[in-house]
Amino acid sequence: MINNITYCINSPKIWQEIIHKNTFSELKNNQLTLQEKSGKGTIDVINIQEGLAITFIDVTLAESLKLIRKPAETNDYFILNFYFSSIEIKEQIDAVIKSVGFTYYSIMLQSSMTESTSVIPANIPIHIFNITFSKKWLHQNVLGLDDEVLQHFFNREDPIYLYENLDFNCNRILKEINQASDSLNKVTLFANVLQLLAIFFKKIEARATLKKSIKINANDLESLLKVKEQIEYNWKEKPSNERLAKQASMSLSKFKQLFKHVFGSSPYQYYLSFKMEKAMELLQKKEHSVSDIGYIIGYSNLSQFSKTFKKTYNCLPSEVYNS
Repeated sequence: MINNITYCINSPKIWQEIIHKNTFSELKNNQLTLQEKSGKGTIDVINIQEGLAITFIDVTLAESLKLIRKPAETNDYFILNFYFSSIEIKEQIDAVIKSVGFTYYSIMLQSSMTESTSVIPANIPIHIFNITFSKKWLHQNVLGLDDEVLQHFFNREDPIYLYENLDFNCNRILKEINQASDSLNKVTLFANVLQLLAIFFKKIEARATLKKSIKINANDLESLLKVKEQIEYNWKEKPSNERLAKQASMSLSKFKQLFKHVFGSSPYQYYLSFKMEKAMELLQKKEHSVSDIGYIIGYSNLSQFSKTFKKTYNCLPSEVYNS
């Protein structure tokens, strides 16, 4: 059975409000706790500033929820969702269906004028962290007169939505927030949120700059983002330019040219950099030896692994491991 919930983005606490209204739950001190009939878990909202709030969603639903978002008349609010769960959530906007979740598009921005439909599955742990900010807060605290691209992007009075993949820097910050969510103070949270917003805003600026500088159309850009996602998802396999070009529905020469323009490196170099990000992550966890980590990411020769890692980070894997 699927329960339908219709709502509109008009408050930083919108997730708490709609879930509390449509489930068996208790709401106390900005924390919603699901009761057994509706599932288990919590939704916590922390108001950092006027017009800026973050939400930790950590729930398992007893029944699936179909969320139907109706458009507001103006873009007064924006929600930036970060998905931790390795599940597939189907999000439909303008007859286009996207898959979101940690192994799919894992960052999603939507404005209050965006109309969409999504289904949250039952009996599967859902972990989402989101940042909700108002246009007023954005102009008062972030955007300057020289931020022409961002000014143009956020001042539009039409539906705004953008999908991105989670990169190493975002993942690192989110892990810090997630692992210490109970102990972080508002100042630290504010600093982390600003870092996440800065990273995401740079992605917006990069997209706009690329479209303008190399006249890349939206379909080609979307195809390249999907290819990048495949490289990251299959990071243990050396990418084939021919296969990736076919996946992007481009000629080999066009694919190689556009990929380098968009991401600043060849597909193979991007693949190597991503592998080194994985290596850095494993080294910081210290759950395996340096040689084992080299083997995990595909190096049988420790010397070659160390050489590639040092070229990327200007330090040896052992230095990170022993720090």
